[in-house]
Amino acid sequence: MDLLIALLPALIMIILVIVTRRVVLSLAVGSLLGAMIFTWQEAGAFAPLDTLRYLWDAFYGIMTDFQWYMPILGFVVLIGGLTSVIAVIGGIRAFADWSVQRVKSPVAAKLLTWVLGLLIFIDDYFNALVIGEVSKPITDRYKISRAKLAYVIDSTSAPVVILMPISTWGAYIIGILGSEFDSAGYTETSAFGGLLGAVPYQFYPLTAIAMVLLTILYGINMGPMKTFESKASNDQDISVMASDDKVDVDEDAAEKANHFALITPVIALVFFTILFMFAAAEFSLGAVLDQDITQPLFFAGVIAFVIALVFAFITKAKADMVVRAGLKGMGEMIKSAVVILVLAWIVSGAISDLEVGTMIGEYVEAWNMSAAVMPLIMFFIAGGVAFSTGTSWGAFALLLPIAVPVAMASDPAMMSAIIASVLGGAVFGDHASPVSDTTVLSSTGARSSVHAHFVSQLPYALSTAAFAGAGYGVYALSESLLLSYAIIIVLLVGFVYFRKGLNKQTD
Repeated sequence: MDLLIALLPALIMIILVIVTRRVVLSLAVGSLLGAMIFTWQEAGAFAPLDTLRYLWDAFYGIMTDFQWYMPILGFVVLIGGLTSVIAVIGGIRAFADWSVQRVKSPVAAKLLTWVLGLLIFIDDYFNALVIGEVSKPITDRYKISRAKLAYVIDSTSAPVVILMPISTWGAYIIGILGSEFDSAGYTETSAFGGLLGAVPYQFYPLTAIAMVLLTILYGINMGPMKTFESKASNDQDISVMASDDKVDVDEDAAEKANHFALITPVIALVFFTILFMFAAAEFSLGAVLDQDITQPLFFAGVIAFVIALVFAFITKAKADMVVRAGLKGMGEMIKSAVVILVLAWIVSGAISDLEVGTMIGEYVEAWNMSAAVMPLIMFFIAGGVAFSTGTSWGAFALLLPIAVPVAMASDPAMMSAIIASVLGGAVFGDHASPVSDTTVLSSTGARSSVHAHFVSQLPYALSTAAFAGAGYGVYALSESLLLSYAIIIVLLVGFVYFRKGLNKQTD
């Protein structure tokens, strides 16, 4: 199959997201088109029944997967109910009042979110949803748009987690590298050492984290983000998730509620997620990161939700208001985040079945290029694969088995740089993609619409990728890590200077 045809579902879907601003419609069209092309390829002709069967099988597979998909969906639904229950008893209001006394400015509110993103690095899903719940009351109080909150969350989730060998991502990548090192006969270091050695060359994640800090410190808003921030400052935040309806507060209960009504369920969520992961690993520190985080997240979510109900009982909140709020919060999550996630998984599976990544990999292997240029090439290829498929993990699985043999065949000394370019490129593609589950979950955590998050984050992600690409370009010419960092720093400083000047002209 021609690569362009295989990419067609992703391309049309992304265009529709930008033009129509209707994410569900765009994902549905992408899913249908992907299924049609795949079944046409298999049958040799247009096969409507096969297309419908393919879509049903994909949907059924998600709904019956209680190891991965369903726990994620269940956790997202629980977060909706948990937030609404805490809101109805006045917990969110109390936390906002308490935190604003300590977080004295909008910049400090965003910095708090950034710092939490650096500290909570065990998993990107966990990061996005937990930090969103903690930060949202504070950023709302300082009239920071949900789009900006989603950007800060998203840029300190995967970009941070990918740098940490002690994370769920680290365990996954180490597993791939171990197999590939054995197959290629690479004995210079272990898989753990290979991932650790790649960290200094991961220009995109490092630059993305720095970019967020600079935008916070210097108030840099560009593209749609400027509109969202301007509207939010006037109490008209148009980036808010459509289902994020205000919950009526039980004023009698609110008089008894305090900030612990929000803090305690969140702490319980963190504690029990980690505890269940250790339990699944039979309390072996070495095995804990090999565990999927999805089921621990779900069961910890159940406990956190029960704790929220206990606070509702303690504050003597009206039972009917609590029940209505909890069901409403869950229902709104099903109508928004759950539908989007399911469609994103279906379209991602269709694109995977069309073997987009494999075809791109074959093109790479056919190119006869200098080893020094390969990090630059692999960075943008990994970005393209992750952007079109919506999965960085899929890009890792597809491209690391290509990257390791390429490095061995060309120059083993380039192994760390080539591995890092695949990892960083995949994070870029995942970061920029409207169909990425981390994009959806960062939006969910911030209660921003997916479209608002996608269009407002894209200029930052593309700028960051350009700076990281320049770093790899300098490395290709000089093979000097120091010079690569120097050009990235110069570009970041120039970016800040230029954007500050532009903002003054347009204010």
